[in-house]
Amino acid sequence: MSLSARQIHEAALAMGAMFRVGLKRLPDQGEIMRLMRRTVDRRTGEVTQASLRCLARIVVQSDEFRRMYEHRTGISVSSDADLKQRLCEDLVVAAQLPENRAGIMPFRLCYPESASPDDDRAYALWFLSALQTETGGSLKKSCRSRVSFDVHMTVGSDDIEAARLTLNSFFRQEDVNWTLHVAASAEVFGRLNTDPDQRRIRRTTKRLEGQATYVAFIEPGDRLADGALARIVTALEARPETILLFTDEDRIDRTGDHVGACLKPGWSEDQLLASDTLGQLCIFSRRRVQDVAEELDGVEESRELPPTSACWLYALKLAVVEGRKPGQIVHLPSVLFHRFRNDADDVFLQSHFRRLAEKHLARHRPDVVLTEAALVPGKTESLRVRYPLPSTVPLVSIIIPTKDRPDFLQTCLRGLLEETDYPRLEIIVVDNGSVRSDMLALLEDLSRHPIVSILRQEGTFNWARLNNQAAALGRGDVLLLLNDDVRILHPGWLDEMVRQSLRPGVGIVGARLLYPDGTLQHAGVMLSRDGATHLQRGAKAGDIGYLNALICQRDLSAVTGACLMIRREVFDQVGGIDESFAVSCNDIDLCLRAGAAGWRVVWTPHATLTHVDGGTRGRDVSPAQILKHWQETARLVGRWKEWMERDFPLNPSLQVTDDALLLRFPCRSEDMT
Repeated sequence: MSLSARQIHEAALAMGAMFRVGLKRLPDQGEIMRLMRRTVDRRTGEVTQASLRCLARIVVQSDEFRRMYEHRTGISVSSDADLKQRLCEDLVVAAQLPENRAGIMPFRLCYPESASPDDDRAYALWFLSALQTETGGSLKKSCRSRVSFDVHMTVGSDDIEAARLTLNSFFRQEDVNWTLHVAASAEVFGRLNTDPDQRRIRRTTKRLEGQATYVAFIEPGDRLADGALARIVTALEARPETILLFTDEDRIDRTGDHVGACLKPGWSEDQLLASDTLGQLCIFSRRRVQDVAEELDGVEESRELPPTSACWLYALKLAVVEGRKPGQIVHLPSVLFHRFRNDADDVFLQSHFRRLAEKHLARHRPDVVLTEAALVPGKTESLRVRYPLPSTVPLVSIIIPTKDRPDFLQTCLRGLLEETDYPRLEIIVVDNGSVRSDMLALLEDLSRHPIVSILRQEGTFNWARLNNQAAALGRGDVLLLLNDDVRILHPGWLDEMVRQSLRPGVGIVGARLLYPDGTLQHAGVMLSRDGATHLQRGAKAGDIGYLNALICQRDLSAVTGACLMIRREVFDQVGGIDESFAVSCNDIDLCLRAGAAGWRVVWTPHATLTHVDGGTRGRDVSPAQILKHWQETARLVGRWKEWMERDFPLNPSLQVTDDALLLRFPCRSEDMT
């Protein structure tokens, strides 16, 4: 018998309570797996009194229970059948008491190290555990709110049963001002409409009928989570400038399990150009939709596109966000929507989305084009948003701190001077006290190159100070901070970074970095109250990542200083790099100061280099080095606490470890004891 997530949840909760009462501890993962089917009744598939008695007998007959009981009472339990029976009955009763079940998270019991959000089985259990701890999920909002919704749905004769699921989810949206407009034949509408007051469900023939302040478009079978509209109302009242709001979503399979989790990052326009990353439920400002309605004429009638509302809706999203400020697009990070279809897997539909994106760019930004780019030759292709360059490209000042690693420096310089296509660059090598004769000879040779200069700086290593001093000498309008332990992999990498850096509002650009074995070293930095962590470090070069995070250029809060491009005006505006962060966290602090000044930080996978990572200085392994790292991390978190706790590219339901992206536990660890 295959168990659903709900059955596993109830069984793990029962086991947790039974062990907590009987053995004064929670079961480990092995015990959970071994006892799961004994805790669920084979006939009913439920946790029953009989299955609880079976579990209680296993606990009471264990050596662990016997030792604890005899130590506490001095009474032998081994040969007393009546005593065992009474203890079993007491355990069954105690395991069902709310106080003994409180704080037990079945997801944590079954997945003590957590699990990937791509794991449907794990996510289904995580969702139930998160729902168990959620507060405010049934939030009600007074109808006196000025926020109202017109929601549009087209229903055919084959969609009636699915549409009823949708209607039932709307009837649970209490105390919110909504109207559902149904495009359907009179017969279908008559069979569908079960609205008790006959006012909230209306038959319509117009796509934008109604006068509500916000509009949305859904399909039969789509469902809102309980209290979803009330949560959305609260968010819109707090951000009245919003023109588009999107939420997290999943699907509900035939067994009732929640699967296909889309726990989305915050807004980034490049991701929408690459595909419809916003999902089905989007709440649009009616005024903004009316402003762009003319652009959408003919989208569904086009012979080049399939007759589906998905194309029209994608075109609407592109039009609504075009030219708007990022703060006007709001991500509400909560699973408030359960989609019926999974368009993300529809390759045919994705090709039409690309055609719509190309037409949109041709209308609004004809100098921006979409192209295919192979991130791994012959394997992984990514849709690249290719931005323009001016006829006269800016001078790039490349700053390379180094010390006594002629092998690294020589490889790096060869790549810059012989394997990079960009036509205007100068290189400033900052030598931090090299003493090796071969290194000194290399520096002497390099000093005679027309675009290479050597800046010698003695003293203890301070990455921030070395870069600041070199930046003061650079003549370029764009600075590139580059480690000496990188190797160039393709000639267009610098061209791509400059293209990104010249985009309006972009202040800092980061690159995709690989380890020498081809695995991923840097695809952006995620922030949390614990510090900064690279996203999915060690992933295979061909991995696309969760929701395509490893192959799509996008906005982030921070990127690594191993290869970081920054506009000169931004560098000067924020006062350069903070030299109090001598070794670590200086690059993250620089990015956050640029972000606080209103500049965007962008990561692109289309500039890829190899990075040894720690090749120049070595790794921080001594006690003094480790202490220094954590001191600087603590100071970074102290300075940017609020920003780091709410890092917009990282969904709050997710956590980043040194090598994985995982579901965040829906409770604190102290609640599990």
